Amino acid sequence: MAKVAILLPQAQMCALAAPLVPEYSNITLTCLDYVETQFAVSRAMEVEKDCDLIIARGVQARLIKCNTSLPVVEVQITTQELGMEMLSLRRELGEECPRLGLICFPNMIGDTSHYNELFGIDLKCYFVNSHQELTGAVSQAMEEGCRGVVGGEIVCECARALNLPNRFLPAGAESLKNALETASRVCYAIDQKKRNLSEMDTMLNNTFSGIMQVDRNGVIQRLNRAASVLLNKEASEIVGRRAVDAIPNLNGKLLEDALQFGLESYALVVNIRNKAVVVNIAPIRIEEETRGVLLTFQEDRQIMEMNTELRRELFQRGAVAKFEFDSIVCRSEKMLQLVKTAKQMAKFNAPIFLRGEAGSGKTVIAQCIHKESLNASSAFVSVDCSAWMPETLDGKLFGNYSTKKDGPMCFAEMAQNGTLYISSVECLMLETQFKLLKLIQGKFYHNGSQNPSATSVRIIASSESNLLERVERGEFRRDLYYALTVLSLEVPALRERREDIPGWLDYYMAEYQEKYKRFLRVTSGAKQYAQEYDWPGNLDQLNSVCERVVMLTEKRNVDEVFLRRQIEDVTPLITAKAEKVVVVQDPKALKISQLLSEYGGNREKVASELGVSKTTLWRYMKKYGIEPNY
Repeated sequence: MAKVAILLPQAQMCALAAPLVPEYSNITLTCLDYVETQFAVSRAMEVEKDCDLIIARGVQARLIKCNTSLPVVEVQITTQELGMEMLSLRRELGEECPRLGLICFPNMIGDTSHYNELFGIDLKCYFVNSHQELTGAVSQAMEEGCRGVVGGEIVCECARALNLPNRFLPAGAESLKNALETASRVCYAIDQKKRNLSEMDTMLNNTFSGIMQVDRNGVIQRLNRAASVLLNKEASEIVGRRAVDAIPNLNGKLLEDALQFGLESYALVVNIRNKAVVVNIAPIRIEEETRGVLLTFQEDRQIMEMNTELRRELFQRGAVAKFEFDSIVCRSEKMLQLVKTAKQMAKFNAPIFLRGEAGSGKTVIAQCIHKESLNASSAFVSVDCSAWMPETLDGKLFGNYSTKKDGPMCFAEMAQNGTLYISSVECLMLETQFKLLKLIQGKFYHNGSQNPSATSVRIIASSESNLLERVERGEFRRDLYYALTVLSLEVPALRERREDIPGWLDYYMAEYQEKYKRFLRVTSGAKQYAQEYDWPGNLDQLNSVCERVVMLTEKRNVDEVFLRRQIEDVTPLITAKAEKVVVVQDPKALKISQLLSEYGGNREKVASELGVSKTTLWRYMKKYGIEPNY
């Protein structure tokens, strides 16, 4: 049962309360003490750790409320008890309708609106908000003609010092009973809450999922045994701390979104003590208001880390990821959405399939996904299937069992507990496709071995071709296609995300300026031209052009003319239907050349088609070096 401490300002009140307490079965009494006001708070603090509720009165109740965390039931004077004291004071004064002052806290008494007519007095009430105001209220009552006052201990002491008749605010059996009845109801509620919490704790501590309750300020209130074991900390070390501090890898923004806006988050994968843990964040809502969140944790798998020697060997072989999401240029809406989706996918160990044009950045995205994954500290092994003969590629991927001890690791072995990125996956022969399917399923078929071994490799594959068409033609396994495309991303071409072009231009220019120790400035005109150019070779072409620009420029400023010339030299386009082959590179130049061919060299018709004057057309032809023989 709930434990109750009763602290009262008069020994007489304690004597009245003692025989009443046993009548209330929900109350377990821990102490019944007479306490002077100056010691009320210190005594309340002494009993606080051993009780659930305190019964007190007047200024003492107010002080205890302000200085302890326990609920306080206040002893409130009944109308009858107060009325009797008013009549007693009136008789002592011997006056027909004396003015009397009532000085107390507002919560100590009930309605006094009819006291004058009931008791034949002129009652003036002085309500205070702190015990420091009581002395001043006594002086004010005397100045305003009060012939006597009724109040608590401090009021009566002040009145006696001023020779002012007074009465102590009564607290008889009736007011004590009312307080005990209120306390009994509160104790019943406390007992119910204790039972519910005990049942809930039993249930939570016997589930295998970790559960944590966080208040509206992001502070941990409670957690079950499974959560404590997962974090490897006692509950006492965690409760009272901010959740983002106790769980360093927890996404603070998602937690804040749940607390501020009631947004749920499911199946987040977090690295906790080198374990992949699936975390759900669910807001606790009461009457449309978010009062906190509930975090649940489910352990997924152990995250393996490479030893230093293996890490050094893989680094020497280039089996590391260079890019991460925070380091890549991402300003266009398409790329912002792609990165957001890719980050969600990265936390899971399922395969990811990347589609996109050559050079669009599929390898960059694959590296970013690896760096965002829980296996970021393990190997990232990249294999371009188009670079090898199919039979050679099969050996590179899955090795040879007979030479396993003496030979180098195959790609699948190097990627153990890490990521194997396979570009141009359509180039795999059907036998190798089968082995890749089994690798996705956790079985490593080493060439020359009859029995597969267990493995854990995250597969990211990419292709520039339509794999589904190859499936329909029987060139690509249907089951592998569906296994690879559980999660898929379309990487847009550079011309579809022009906002990213200036950033990538700066990135590659900075890289090659540092490499060749040639420090340049790209003019705004050159950047504008780069942004408007279509870049058919995507990032590969832009990378190549930037390296060429850094090496060949003779000026510190790289302008539009020089940049265009380098693009043309690196990536020429050839038009047909001309007596002699005309090499043009700019889209506008290509359009002019095609129209000149179509209209047999008639510049007037070409100018009309373009909506420009013949003079402007001539300037364009001179600018782009177009000299057709029609």
